[in-house]
Amino acid sequence: MEDNNYDFLLKNVASPLDYSEGYYLVYVEVPKPSKTIYNIISKHAKITSELEFGYLCEVHMQGIPEIARSLSLKNHAIYQMVRLVRLSKSSDNKQV
Repeated sequence: MEDNNYDFLLKNVASPLDYSEGYYLVYVEVPKPSKTIYNIISKHAKITSELEFGYLCEVHMQGIPEIARSLSLKNHAIYQMVRLVRLSKSSDNKQV
């Protein structure tokens, strides 16, 4: 098996302990999008678009497990949640 070095990919990976005001673009894949699932996710995130099998949304790092918890409490399957990229917001650049 080939020895792969993934260090360059892990340079900008955020910590689950990220309590900053930063937002992340997250893809939430579900079996079939519905109004109920939309309402559950929108309590924790801003949904930017509905896709064929899920939702693309902007969410704080700590909101990601809240989405998973809320969907599972209502017995909705989650096929995957992918944190795609950190979004740059004006609140991230505030000077203290």
